[in-house]
Amino acid sequence: MKLLLISAFILIIGSARPPAGLQGTYGVQSRNDKAPYSLLQIHYSAKGIILFYFERAQGAPGYNSGAIYGQLTLNKKTGNYEYLPVEEGDCKLEFIHAGNKIIIRTLSGDCGFGGGVIADGTYPLMDTKNPVFCITRTGKKVYFEKTPPGKFRED
Repeated sequence: MKLLLISAFILIIGSARPPAGLQGTYGVQSRNDKAPYSLLQIHYSAKGIILFYFERAQGAPGYNSGAIYGQLTLNKKTGNYEYLPVEEGDCKLEFIHAGNKIIIRTLSGDCGFGGGVIADGTYPLMDTKNPVFCITRTGKKVYFEKTPPGKFRED
């Protein structure tokens, strides 16, 4: 009887799912010539670092776009994640995990995107898999584990 109870307990504990993380792919991915699109990929590295790639385009008629690659840091006061400025004039972004979506808010600065393009918005979850790489606006494949933010180049 004891063995049966212990086995049942182990089975229940073993099947419990860990809390969902941020990792995955979010956004509205259209990438056709006329429609706006947004893409957010969040990667949990083997070293415990959270990296992200964000890309957004306005679509017709302006076709302006922007992209950013960086590291997220937990803000212990708010419980949200932040992208902190690397250089003077960079933007500071807040990433709020709300169920099956990420809400991005610009807290300060300019991300250097094209005219009228901002990061602010709500991005629905598209895929829960931890992305291994991102493909930039220029078609370059960038592996998260091999590319720290300071080494990222879009060209």
